[in-house]
Amino acid sequence: MRLLSFLIFYSLLIHVQAQSWKVYPYQPEGSLVAFPADEGYHPAEAVEWWYMNGTLTGETTGKSYSFMISYFHVPMFGFDGFRIFNLADETTGEFFTETLPCFYPVLSEDHLQINAALYGGNAESWTTLTDNTGNLIPFEYALSAVSEAGNLELNLTNQKRPLLIADSGYCNQGGTSYSYYYSLTHLLANGSITLNGVTENVTGTTWMDHQYGNFNPSVAEQYEWLSIQLSNGMDFNIYNLFTAENTIPENPDYRHMSVWVNDSTSFSASDFLLERTQYIFMEDSMKCYARQFHFVYDSIDLTFTTVHTNQEVLLPFRFYEGLMIVEGVAGNTTVGGSGFAELLHSYEHPRMRITHPQTGATRGEQTTFSWQLLNPDEGRPVKYDIWISLMDSLNYNKMAQGIADTTWIWEHSGIEPGSPFFLVIEGYSIDTTLYGYAYSGQPLYVNADLKPFTDKIDEISLYPVPADEYLLVRWKNKVTNTTINIYSLTGKLIFNQQAFTGDNLKLPVASLEPGTYILTVENNRKISAETFTIAR
Repeated sequence: MRLLSFLIFYSLLIHVQAQSWKVYPYQPEGSLVAFPADEGYHPAEAVEWWYMNGTLTGETTGKSYSFMISYFHVPMFGFDGFRIFNLADETTGEFFTETLPCFYPVLSEDHLQINAALYGGNAESWTTLTDNTGNLIPFEYALSAVSEAGNLELNLTNQKRPLLIADSGYCNQGGTSYSYYYSLTHLLANGSITLNGVTENVTGTTWMDHQYGNFNPSVAEQYEWLSIQLSNGMDFNIYNLFTAENTIPENPDYRHMSVWVNDSTSFSASDFLLERTQYIFMEDSMKCYARQFHFVYDSIDLTFTTVHTNQEVLLPFRFYEGLMIVEGVAGNTTVGGSGFAELLHSYEHPRMRITHPQTGATRGEQTTFSWQLLNPDEGRPVKYDIWISLMDSLNYNKMAQGIADTTWIWEHSGIEPGSPFFLVIEGYSIDTTLYGYAYSGQPLYVNADLKPFTDKIDEISLYPVPADEYLLVRWKNKVTNTTINIYSLTGKLIFNQQAFTGDNLKLPVASLEPGTYILTVENNRKISAETFTIAR
């Protein structure tokens, strides 16, 4: 910890050194990556991509912009690969994304030179600049990109020594994948942007990544990737991969962090803490991603928060890609900063199943409730609340809150033996964006020896699920003199039908808010209950 604190302090004092690395050829000691050769294309590797994100400021309007562009060489469907290009007006919040297959008429193998012919006819390029004699200018580039929404024309000059991931530039990623991988964490950009028909000069800062190997984001383990630029000059490249079971092993193959401290010092580590403290659904409610992260490593304690709720790329697969704001401390210094999040791992509402009691009765003066989380995810820890409703009112009371375990003991010595009750287990994420419920599904009874629960009303089915304008209740056999009630989870009676006779009943539910409700059916002192949801 003292060493890292010293490095942070040193990074604040050191002046940008003469950039001895800014020369071709250049290969850091111990590196498996060399420049400019490994900036180019590697035909022996299955997957390769060049990536850049950045923030820009308009010289005329003063607007803030962000962008992301990436070129993938992954032959498919007769094309060489595809290009993803995002543009965002950070001042208005407008976001534009475009993914197109492409060919690469020029893809140099000894330096960075990409000429892309996009489906639809447009041409783009990302190349290393040359001087008047035709020699490559080390770590300086030109980017020209065009989409239906707008275009970029940028010159880029790298300011910091390349950051080699895992120190050598080679890392394992997940169970069977690997990448050769480096980042240029601070490039100054100047040029022009056209967006919504308006063209203006811009300046800004960008980040560049280059990976080649067999790691393919479309089929490999899902991940959350963060690029961070702190106000004290430190830069962080953070990769966090998930297994197919949504676990995050301590194995460093699944946890990568590489840090640029100053122009002579960088390091990699995997023993960092990365917690998700907020989640957010996209506008169509189909995908939910982490919105806020809490990061801790040694004396560094940071919070990363994505800025927007709509910056999702839909093709060739769905993922979130957008700007973040950063705040926290590094050593004894308060820092701010910015970054980008690329989030392929999405989150589901927790789904639970009650495992005990499985019959309709409890025994003795206490009962152990247990349940199973059916879709565990280490990126989404779940806390639980316990709700119990005595059947005389169906008014649910919260009996326990914030339980981390999946068991809880109910002391019910003061309740009259034979009393029926409903059990609800509510599970939720730290910010309650993600939530779910498990229900007993039928009345339970305190102390089975006094009042055993034997059978229930003839089988019923509900349609449609989830409901929208109406809910159709069907019985396997005709029922008579039956009472039907709909309750909210708080016990409020919403609908009552008494003395019903028949084998189906169409209930109007168009006026109810989206959510979960309980339907009870009572006949000849026997009660059955089913839950249903309303979604629009």
